[in-house]
Amino acid sequence: MEFESWLTNQGIDPDALPDKERMREVYEQAQLRGEALHATTLGPGTTGGHGYAVAIEDGADLRVTLWVRRAPKICVVLQPRDREWNPHATYHVDGRYHNKSYGVALGAQQRQSLDNFKGTEHLGVFLGHGAPLPKCNPSDFTDVITVAPDVLTGFKGGVLVDLVEPGVAPNPLHREFHEVIQEKTYKDFSPWVVVAVVVPRAV
Repeated sequence: MEFESWLTNQGIDPDALPDKERMREVYEQAQLRGEALHATTLGPGTTGGHGYAVAIEDGADLRVTLWVRRAPKICVVLQPRDREWNPHATYHVDGRYHNKSYGVALGAQQRQSLDNFKGTEHLGVFLGHGAPLPKCNPSDFTDVITVAPDVLTGFKGGVLVDLVEPGVAPNPLHREFHEVIQEKTYKDFSPWVVVAVVVPRAV
């Protein structure tokens, strides 16, 4: 997409920008990083534990938009974007939880320990699925939730991730304004991981 078209889609008046050429440069650099990412295949590597991916259909390919790494002592929700951005959320065994983007930790919280877990913990609703995405090799993951291309587009759809005590359902409060399109519960470790693909509920 051309820079001017992108500005129009964002509702930005080009004449109102204080430094339009600098913004164009940043945009073009981001486009190049996105093209490079789009040409790669995500390989979680030997990180240990289990990997649960959400992938968007792209013709004959699948594109990973989010994956959860669950090991006995940690749960990490990753959105594969460019290396500088690298957005992810981490829940440590001792209950420390935070989001991180561009290397900066945000929203640090102290929650309950994974070793003595009761009830549920909501890790968030993850949006922004319109970015260029790497290819998905299903054999690299424990499981892949496959989503049609029109479900997760920009900020229209989202992915909810919850940790739950075995046999306990996620808190319905976090689903109140969403329609669940797909949902899976992964029981490899306690607490279990629940991953749900959602869209806004019709009013």
